[in-house]
Amino acid sequence: MGDFELMFSSSRICCIEPKKPKTWSQKIFITFDLDWAHDEVILDTLELIKESGVSSTWFITHESSILDELRNLKDAELGIHPNFNSIQETPFTGIHEMENIVGELLGIVPEAKSVRSHSLFHSERLVDVFHEKGLTHISNCFIPHSSGIKLKPFSIWDDIVMAPHCWQDNVALKMNLPFPSQNELSETYCVFNFHPIHVFLNTENVTRYESSRPLHQNPEKLIAKRFGGIGTRTLLIKLLDIIKTQSSDVLVDNI
Repeated sequence: MGDFELMFSSSRICCIEPKKPKTWSQKIFITFDLDWAHDEVILDTLELIKESGVSSTWFITHESSILDELRNLKDAELGIHPNFNSIQETPFTGIHEMENIVGELLGIVPEAKSVRSHSLFHSERLVDVFHEKGLTHISNCFIPHSSGIKLKPFSIWDDIVMAPHCWQDNVALKMNLPFPSQNELSETYCVFNFHPIHVFLNTENVTRYESSRPLHQNPEKLIAKRFGGIGTRTLLIKLLDIIKTQSSDVLVDNI
């Protein structure tokens, strides 16, 4: 492969064991928060992943016929993406409401082991709820790669695994964050958070997303709003191509 030899591959959040670096070191984790997207919008992202053959984790928000396709996707994991925003906005709601929200989603995805809360809502008591419900991996901590902090997964009480992520499409739009370079991708471990709606729109700024809101459940009209330049979709495709290339090179080197 020459002087610049990258050795990384893709994996799923549920496979991370902090004490076993082989499960996360020099690995890329592609994750998606569904955020109640239309089935056709989700399917658009699903086709990109299917074509790439890259491992993926999908955080589910709702019942959908598309879930069976996700379950049949090679090397894919289904986690849950509970929305606790109503708890933040309504006084005196408590732990039982958290349990109900998590329980409802586990009724849809009973096999889930990983969780990322909508809006990255997190608390000590919520960790206990996740544990009691059988969830083992939490990805609620966003630390941008541009911070210079080297990330790695770690365990907290009850052996819950925390899997921080280094890039998130909607936050990248707000902060104008650069996409990690190929050198940065090879350094340790990287978790990426994408949303199918931003992939579908190829969102390049917050204005495109907000102005298209009335069409988010109408993919036939929404497609006309897709950006034609460099945006979320093109960055995802670039990342998938890099992973595919490196995985192929590693296989060739090992033959």
